[in-house]
Amino acid sequence: MHILEILNITKGTLINKINLNVNINTFKINSKDIKNGDCYIALIGSKDGHQYIKEAIKNGASLIIVSKKVAYNIPTILVQNTVKILGNIASYIRQKYNPKIIAITGSVGKTTTRQLIYTVLSTKYKCLQSQKNYNNHIGVPLTIFNLNQDDEIAIIEMGMNHLNEIKYLSKMLTPDIAVITNIGTSHIGNLGSQENILKAKLEIKEGLNGPLFINGDDPLLKNQKAYKSGFNKENDLIAYDLSSSLNKSSFKIKLKNNEYQITLNLPKHLVNDALIAIHIGLYLKISPNEIIKAIKQYQSYNMRMNILKDSNNNTIINDCYNSSLESLKGVLNLLENEKQKKLLILGDINELGIYTNQIHCQIPKLLDKISNKKVLLIGNYIKNIKYKNALYFSNYKETINYLKKQKIKDTLILIKASRTLKLEQITNYFTNTHTSFSEKTS
Repeated sequence: MHILEILNITKGTLINKINLNVNINTFKINSKDIKNGDCYIALIGSKDGHQYIKEAIKNGASLIIVSKKVAYNIPTILVQNTVKILGNIASYIRQKYNPKIIAITGSVGKTTTRQLIYTVLSTKYKCLQSQKNYNNHIGVPLTIFNLNQDDEIAIIEMGMNHLNEIKYLSKMLTPDIAVITNIGTSHIGNLGSQENILKAKLEIKEGLNGPLFINGDDPLLKNQKAYKSGFNKENDLIAYDLSSSLNKSSFKIKLKNNEYQITLNLPKHLVNDALIAIHIGLYLKISPNEIIKAIKQYQSYNMRMNILKDSNNNTIINDCYNSSLESLKGVLNLLENEKQKKLLILGDINELGIYTNQIHCQIPKLLDKISNKKVLLIGNYIKNIKYKNALYFSNYKETINYLKKQKIKDTLILIKASRTLKLEQITNYFTNTHTSFSEKTS
């Protein structure tokens, strides 16, 4: 993209007019990531990106976009708000390359659904998907900056913790297809009620130029006009004959009087995510057999329901990327029928506001359904539930120090909490350390 083209998009002021005959490769906000020919955009957040301009130039930046007057020997565009400019440039690139945009939101399951959709659609189309947790007003543009003219579909997560955030993202990208996975209690502390969470998620329709796909089993979504999938007979795509284990599910669907058996490397509470991916694959003219093959090959990653083994025959459910009441219910339900001894390592559920105590106090009832268990609770909120025989810790370091003194073997270990507690460090302890277990469980 030419510098003068960027100037026109930003409506900014060109401060330094030297070396304008340059094409910019891409846009970045981290000075360490800059390469020759990149544009560095100086954001102001917890850190002021203007402090890193020298490093960006040293690494090869050919253009900088700033919101403060600076003097460097490099083409510089001055704008009022560099965060807003991220969105403007992303919108321009989206229109320039014009891929089909699939936008995904929901309280739980956005990333799993996005990965499943990507797995299915990649069998036929050249696809780009969100990376890492890039789902907000900064992360979404960073994903769009990776678009190129060969990409036919971009599958983008849209997250929020306040009203009007998804509205902004949807208008930025004008999706061709939208997905809402469910309406749970994540961010209820900011939104105040599930009804407001629903309202926030439905903002995805603001820029939508095509169909909406939803989890038709969700009680707050089921009355929406949309393509619906789930286990309810009122849905457009219906799953039946479900069977499931810790890390595998199978179910059937019927299409034009033909019955298909689906195998999924995920437990039953994530089957609705797969149904949405199947539904979109069918909508985009991928054959049922290709979809089924792709779904069967899908593997989860990034600390989301990873099933791991250590050297002492422990089975570890690594689900510590995030937590909510709904996702915790899902994984604990899986353990109800498991006979082996269990070690449940659970941490705080964050961003619940005035509902923090109310939601955490629902956890004991879930734990009561599970037999042959030992419970470790970590964090400032979860300690208030006072669960019988549980042990309480402030952080993962205290927990690991306790675990080092135990013998843990032949145990099913669940590790789950909100991301800020960094419980992946406990997973790393088990997978990198030789231990053995015989402590009595309750």
